[in-house]
Amino acid sequence: MLKKILQKLQLYYQLIKRSLTDKVINQGRFTIRQLLRAFYRISNAMIPLTTLLAVVLIIYDFGFNPFYSHSDNLYTGLLLVLLSFKILFVIRFISEWVEVKSFKAHAYSLALVILVYYLHHLGKEIVLTKPSQSTDFLVDKLLLYAGLFFLFLTEASSLLKYVHRKRQNTSFLFILSFGVIILVGALLLMLPKATTKGIDVVDAFFTSASAVCVTGLTVVDTASSFTIVGKMILLLLIQIGGLGIMTFTGLLAYLAAGSVSFHNQMALKSMVSSNRLSNVITIIGRILLVTLFFEAIGASLLYVSIDKTLFDRKIDQLFFAVFHAVSAFCNAGFSTFSLGLNDPEIKFNYPLHMIIATLVIVGGMGFPIAFNIFSYIRSKAINLINQLLNSSKRESYTRIIQLNSKLALTATLALLVFGFLSYLIFEWDASLKEHTSVAGKIVTSFFGSVTPRTAGFNTVNFSALSLPTILIYMLLMWIGASPSSTGGGIKTTTAAIAFLNLRNVMRGKNRIDVFRTQISEQSINRAFAAIVISLLIIGASILLISLKDGHHGLLKIAFESFSAFSTVGLTLGITSELSETSKVVLIFVMFIGRVGALTVLIAFVNQAKQQAYHYPVEEIMY
Repeated sequence: MLKKILQKLQLYYQLIKRSLTDKVINQGRFTIRQLLRAFYRISNAMIPLTTLLAVVLIIYDFGFNPFYSHSDNLYTGLLLVLLSFKILFVIRFISEWVEVKSFKAHAYSLALVILVYYLHHLGKEIVLTKPSQSTDFLVDKLLLYAGLFFLFLTEASSLLKYVHRKRQNTSFLFILSFGVIILVGALLLMLPKATTKGIDVVDAFFTSASAVCVTGLTVVDTASSFTIVGKMILLLLIQIGGLGIMTFTGLLAYLAAGSVSFHNQMALKSMVSSNRLSNVITIIGRILLVTLFFEAIGASLLYVSIDKTLFDRKIDQLFFAVFHAVSAFCNAGFSTFSLGLNDPEIKFNYPLHMIIATLVIVGGMGFPIAFNIFSYIRSKAINLINQLLNSSKRESYTRIIQLNSKLALTATLALLVFGFLSYLIFEWDASLKEHTSVAGKIVTSFFGSVTPRTAGFNTVNFSALSLPTILIYMLLMWIGASPSSTGGGIKTTTAAIAFLNLRNVMRGKNRIDVFRTQISEQSINRAFAAIVISLLIIGASILLISLKDGHHGLLKIAFESFSAFSTVGLTLGITSELSETSKVVLIFVMFIGRVGALTVLIAFVNQAKQQAYHYPVEEIMY
C-alpha cells in the first residue's frame, strides 16, 4: 500500500515537473516572440529616421561643401550612421521572421544587410583616402551616396503603403507625388553649391518643374549656371520625373513586403496603365529594366560618338553621355551645352544626333507599345526556331499587338514622315543652309521632325525657322508622344481617334472600326475631352502671359504655351525674358501637361454615380 502511494506521488511529481517545464518553455518562447516583435517595431521606427539623417548629411555635403570635399567631421558622422545601420538592419532581419512570412521579403532584407556592410566599407575607404580630385575618390563617394539614397527610398516606400491603406484618390496621389518632387527639387537647386551664382526662388521652381515634368524649358543657362552638383540634381529630377516617383516606391514597397495589398495594386494600376491587377508589379519591374537598358545602350553609344578632346577628363565625357541619354529617353530636352545640340562643337555630329533622336522615339513610344512589340518579335522568333527544328509547336501572335499600339505606331510613323518632309521643304533655304551635305540635311530634317514630339532638343537656331515650320511645330508639339510614355501632349492615340471620328462623320458612319476592332464610346469621349481641355488650358496660358509680356508677340507666346503644355521645351528665345508672373503660369501649365489635364480634373472633381435613367434623345443642329 505504501509502495503504491509512493508511486502515485512520484507520478504526480513527474506530471507537475513536466507541466512546470512546459509552462516555462512556453513562457520563454512567448517572451522571445514578444522581444523579437518589440525589436522589429523599434528597428522599423529607427531605420527610416536614420536614413533621413543620412540623406540630410548628403544634402549638406553636396550643397555646402566643394564637390571633392573631404570633411572629417561629416564622414565621422556618416560612419556612425552606417554603424547604426549595421546594427539596426541585422536586428530587423533577425526579428522580422516572427512578423513577416514571405521568403521574398527575407531575401530582400538580407540583401539590404549586405548592402549596408558594403556601404560601411566604402565609408571607411573614403575616410582613409586623402582628399584628391581622383576618379576613384569620386566613384566611391557617388556609390556611397547612391546606396544611402536607395536605402532612404526603400524606407520611404512604407509611407506609400500607409497612404494606400487610407484609400486616397489615386489621381490625387499621382499629382501629389509630382508636386512634392518639384518642391524638393527646387529646394535642392537653391543649395549654395548647386549653382555658380545663386538662383531666384521662381527660377529654381521653374527649373525643377521643367526637369520633373521632362519639359526642357530653361530660364537660366544649364551649362554655366549650374555646377556639377546642380547638374546631377537635374539628372535625378529628370529620371524620377520621366518614370514617376510612384513607380520606384511601388517596386520598393513590393520588395520590402514580399507582396502588394489590393489598394496598393489599384493605385499603381492607374499609374502604369495596366489592365490587370495581377501584373502591376511585373510591369513596373519591366519599365525600370527597359528604361535602364536603353539609357545604358544610349550612353555607351554617345560616349564613343562624342569627341573626347572636348572634355578634360573621362568622367566628364561619361557624365555628358549619361546626362544626354537620360534626357533624351525621358524626352526632357536638357543639355549640358549652352546652345544645346546647336553648339558649334557638336552641331555637325550627325551620328550623335541620330542616337539622341532614336532614344527620343523609343522613350516617346510608350512602355505598353514596347512590350507589345517585344512579345510580337519573341513569338516570331520562337516560331522561326521551331520551324527550323521541324517542331509542330506554334505561338499565335495575331492579337499580341493591341489596338492602342497599332494606332500609336501608325500615328507616330505618319507624323514623323509628315514632319520630315515639311522640314526638308520649308527649311531647305533657311535653317538647312549651313548643312552643306545632303546627308546632313536629311539627318537635320529627321531630327527636326523628332524633336517637337516632346523632345525639346535643338540642332539649329530656332530664330532662323520659317513661319510654316513654326506653325507645323506647334501642331506636332500639341499632339505629342504616345500614351504611357515619358512624353507629353494630347497623345498620338487621341489625335488618331479624332481623325478617325472626323472621317466617320463625313462618311455617315455611327461607329469607329479600325484594324478589325471597334473603338469604345468612352474612348472617343475621353479623346475629345482631352482635346477641348488642352485647348482651353493653352488658350488661358496665352491670355495670362500676354497680360505681362504681350510685347513679345502672339506667335512667340503661343509657341511657348504649346511647348510648356506638351512638355516639349522648345522656345523662340523668350523664356528667360518672361516676367515672374508668366513663369509661374508656365510652371502650372507644365505641371498639368505632365500629369494630364483629365487626371487633374478626376482628382478634384467628384465622380458621378452610374445613372440608372435616360432622358429623351434629340438631335442638335450644327
